[in-house]
Amino acid sequence: MIRKVKYKLTDLQNSTDENLVGLIYEKSVELELGTFGESLEITDPAMAEFQAMWVLEGDVQNGGFDQFLHNYGLEYAQIALAGFNRIDANDFVNVIEKTIEVFKNQESEFNNKRNPKFNDLDDEFYDIEGLEKLQVDYIRKNYEKFIVEQE
Repeated sequence: MIRKVKYKLTDLQNSTDENLVGLIYEKSVELELGTFGESLEITDPAMAEFQAMWVLEGDVQNGGFDQFLHNYGLEYAQIALAGFNRIDANDFVNVIEKTIEVFKNQESEFNNKRNPKFNDLDDEFYDIEGLEKLQVDYIRKNYEKFIVEQE
């Protein structure tokens, strides 16, 4: 059974860090998919940016930047980049900016095969730590950006 994700400010404030991220992630997926006829457009841009960050992280961990960019494109990468900038994840920002440049300037031969220039960038991304802490810290200071339904 599909259930609508609902939470209030107090739910976020009283959540553990893990549950906090889980609630917001579930809600952002619901909105991105339009499960109940709503979209991320009804939220603060931070919600869409966090969703894009989570998608980027998952795709890079699964198949690298090449996979992420071929699956989602530059526009979505820019939304994710805005999220990393929002939470001051500067090491991640640097890697993503370099990755975007590689993708924008790559030759057409890499449209259907992996560009080896992504290998080092993938490794750089994997080596950076602390993303979830930065996300949680931002959320805890900005709950209002993640509230969709009004109390």
